[in-house]
Amino acid sequence: MNYDAIPADDSNDLLANEEPRSFLLERHLSLMDLIAVGISGTVGSGIFVLSGLVASQYAGPAAVLSWMISGVTALLSACCYAELSGRIPLAGGAYAYNYVAMGEIFAVLTAACLSIEYIAAAAAVSRSWGDKCILWLTEELTTSRWIITYLDGSATFNPLALVLSAGTVVLLLCGVKESKAATNFFTVLKIIVVSVMVFGAMRYVQPSNWTPFAPYGVGGIVRGATGTFFGYLGYDQITALAGEAKNAKRNLPLALMCEIVFVMTLYCAANWFLTGMQPYHEISAVSAFPDAFRSVGANMLAEFVSIGEIVTLPIVVLVTIMAQPRLQYALAVDGLLPPIFSEIDEHGNLWKGTLISGGIMTLVSAFVPFENLNDMISCAVLLVLSLTDTSVVLLWHEGPSSRPSLPFHLMSVFHFLSLVASLVIAKFADSFLGKTIAVLLLCAVAFTCFAVYRWCPRAAVFGGHRPHYHEQELHKEEGYFATPFVPLLPCVAVFVNWYLMVQLELLGAVLLLVCLALSVVYYFSYGGHHSVGNKGGWETTSTHEREVELEGNDAIIDRVTLDH
Repeated sequence: MNYDAIPADDSNDLLANEEPRSFLLERHLSLMDLIAVGISGTVGSGIFVLSGLVASQYAGPAAVLSWMISGVTALLSACCYAELSGRIPLAGGAYAYNYVAMGEIFAVLTAACLSIEYIAAAAAVSRSWGDKCILWLTEELTTSRWIITYLDGSATFNPLALVLSAGTVVLLLCGVKESKAATNFFTVLKIIVVSVMVFGAMRYVQPSNWTPFAPYGVGGIVRGATGTFFGYLGYDQITALAGEAKNAKRNLPLALMCEIVFVMTLYCAANWFLTGMQPYHEISAVSAFPDAFRSVGANMLAEFVSIGEIVTLPIVVLVTIMAQPRLQYALAVDGLLPPIFSEIDEHGNLWKGTLISGGIMTLVSAFVPFENLNDMISCAVLLVLSLTDTSVVLLWHEGPSSRPSLPFHLMSVFHFLSLVASLVIAKFADSFLGKTIAVLLLCAVAFTCFAVYRWCPRAAVFGGHRPHYHEQELHKEEGYFATPFVPLLPCVAVFVNWYLMVQLELLGAVLLLVCLALSVVYYFSYGGHHSVGNKGGWETTSTHEREVELEGNDAIIDRVTLDH
């Protein structure tokens, strides 16, 4: 498998006199803008939505460990994202990376998972916001109860979620530049609210509330870690905006790492003090911090946090759904979606794509309860992370000339063994036979990773052997973030992702499989026939032309040749 897929550096020198193409996305997002996007899309869904749920139902005071585990897991995959985002700064994020490394069919599956993540996650947060508004109004309105009855809707319809979703879509239709100002403002406001929550909770900590520390055992901690992955979704949204990032080579990796470390620290501190302030079995799964403050008599803090949640949580919806039109744009440019999704208006906005994806998100938020979305979202995210981790291995390791596809085959075996080993450890490790089989499977997993290292030598340059290019056209290796310990670190990340995935409810996995099956049907019925890069079907050699906007608004056409 040859990967002639990486846009060249030094594009400004090569095309210093080129005028920017009219259909390219403008690069206007700075490092701080990217960090703000990540924080805005992450902080809120974790602290406001999941803190109470994980602490009360899964892990108790050990929820802090759940957040640490999911945070470290996110950090492992973030290392892979950091390298890929700098080297392949294209709109679509993981979709673009997996297209380069594994071809169209895997890219389409990645796009399906990302669409679930962006649309369903935005809808889920909208739904949660509606529930929080009802709780707050119930506390505040002693009269006019008919308003609450009307807004509460039914078990399925949530009118407040509909209003919020529609409002965020309208703001996005005004353009990312306008949305950027709102994002930066609400990011600062959100950090203030969360800081007040954390420091306010410190005053009311009772150490006795941390006993027992892990009432649901190790299984509860791991199950909590799987559920909390929903709270780290912001960092891959950063990469989806790569087509609009300034100095993407430097800013994307830096924004990713800063966002993950900051958010993980904030989550752990917030959950630690929450469980110290109130016994875990009394923590509300819907309104954790406001109810906890009321339980200790801190009514002013409860009021402040309640209002703060209601005011700042909508920005999570805005940032999450912002990534979806960029993903659709990348697919449409590649011919995998109809051209309407790549149309950019005179102001540089993806108006039609935003309207379509926003409309779908609005309907889902209004009619689908949050608990039916969480596991499917987490499952989709973990699968995307695993595929992206695999892409780093495939782009750095080559098979021998007699077996060029060996790295792909070995990584396929690694995924299968990781899934089976995770299932055995999670479901059958209590028996002696289960432990024995688990040890044997873990040995096989480790050996497969070693086989990649031993029999698939590291390529001289990122992307592997590319015979159609001259040396001066290849990527220079200086200045890029490099994923450490390849293939070990990506393989560890893949295994951990699968282990977390098997902790989820079966319904979430089944729903994801149905969506992926529909995506495959769509690809072979439409996408594969209209693909720019694969006019004859994905099994054959394909040539993919993509416009890549680089620094200084210069443009370069990157011809991608993928031999399958």
